[in-house]
Amino acid sequence: MAKPDTAVPPKIRDCTRFYPYFKDCVGALDGTHIFAMITGKDTTSYRNRKGQLSQNVLAACNFDLEFIYVLSGWEGSAHDSKVLQDALTRSTNKLQVPEDIFPEETIVQQHDEERGEEENDDEVFHGTQEQQRVNANNWRANIAETMWADALNM
Repeated sequence: MAKPDTAVPPKIRDCTRFYPYFKDCVGALDGTHIFAMITGKDTTSYRNRKGQLSQNVLAACNFDLEFIYVLSGWEGSAHDSKVLQDALTRSTNKLQVPEDIFPEETIVQQHDEERGEEENDDEVFHGTQEQQRVNANNWRANIAETMWADALNM
């Protein structure tokens, strides 16, 4: 196993259960609903999917369990993706996400080095999520065709 560098948080670097799987992780992000007392005409928008009045709160913490970001005040009916989108695009109190810590070219190069002599032409590494989705759909279609052909040949 490759030795982790010092940029990896100690809680991940020192635990074989987490390293190397979470070596690029910078923290945890989650949403929660906090019960609220709302009166008047706004009660319907603060009613969550379980029928309770709440605020949707987004929080992020680091590996020392310290909150590094909190966004509260969204209606309970707001979807988590809407709250996250707001956190990423607001002009003040914006959620800062580190970008390009590991550029895609570096990841592809490391992957090629790991494969070494065992390179297989059928195996293709795709860096973006869209490319991975297309590759997975093609793989599924190929498997379905093979299974159908085998069933007809029985």
